[in-house]
Amino acid sequence: MSRPATPTPFHREGARILDKSGVNLLQLAEQNNFNVKKVAEILGFTVIQLQRHVESAVGLKPKDLFCNHRALLAKRMISEGINLHDISEKLGYLYYSHFCTDVKKFFGISPKQLERKLRPE
Repeated sequence: MSRPATPTPFHREGARILDKSGVNLLQLAEQNNFNVKKVAEILGFTVIQLQRHVESAVGLKPKDLFCNHRALLAKRMISEGINLHDISEKLGYLYYSHFCTDVKKFFGISPKQLERKLRPE
């Protein structure tokens, strides 16, 4: 027996993902170092409930959504000329190597290669 579908409290407005009260999910994630558990607590959900609602609205798990958003923020910061280690710190990575792994996973090239591509000298 399947469970009845509950309406998701999230909806898209362009690139933004908002809850019923207008809270921007990605902005909230940025403010909380992309920590899914913290974001869920702030919104009054369990991690599983947040996952179900975000997947229903966006088609991605919160962790994947936040990781993609982080990568896009990193790309923007790289193109603005911000130091790679500073970007890693600003995006809440504890280790630079994790930042490198996520960027490479998303773009297919290392942060240094992305930097050369975005800012040729």
